[in-house]
Amino acid sequence: MGLSMAQWQFFAALLTGVLLLLAVMWVWRRAAGRRESQRRIEAARIRSGHVPLEIPTVRGSINPSGGDSVPDTLPEWFIQGKGEHAIVDEHPRIRVRYIDAHDKKIECVIQVDNLDLQKKIITGHGEMPGEVRRVPLHRIHSARVAETGQRFNVDTWVEAVRVARRRRGHA
Repeated sequence: MGLSMAQWQFFAALLTGVLLLLAVMWVWRRAAGRRESQRRIEAARIRSGHVPLEIPTVRGSINPSGGDSVPDTLPEWFIQGKGEHAIVDEHPRIRVRYIDAHDKKIECVIQVDNLDLQKKIITGHGEMPGEVRRVPLHRIHSARVAETGQRFNVDTWVEAVRVARRRRGHA
């Protein structure tokens, strides 16, 4: 009742396949864990006042009378040299791709007028007179800064706006 050579080869190939599958699953989980860790680190940096490069900013005064306090993450030489610092632009001009209420894909350029953090809706006006758009955040597929074409991470921007408003005492 010995096993033939073909059966041994089949078992060896099956064992090799299972081991290869386990190795791929282990690498996949490790990479996913690293991505999740990186996402959490970035979110924590934003909550502490760091403004990432992909978020549109405006120049603001470091005076407390300007309404916005100096972020804790800026180096001292930057604060002393310029007298200004980067703050989150709450009214950027962006090109968004989203799915509307009728499940149609829409691409447009809007000037953001209001970001409602409670309802999670961006309200803005388009290029045509009287064109007002209300875009739910969960419907947005992609966004870019209209002037530069740089990618625009809406979730990161929303979190940075939330932090900026909390620092100013508005939200």
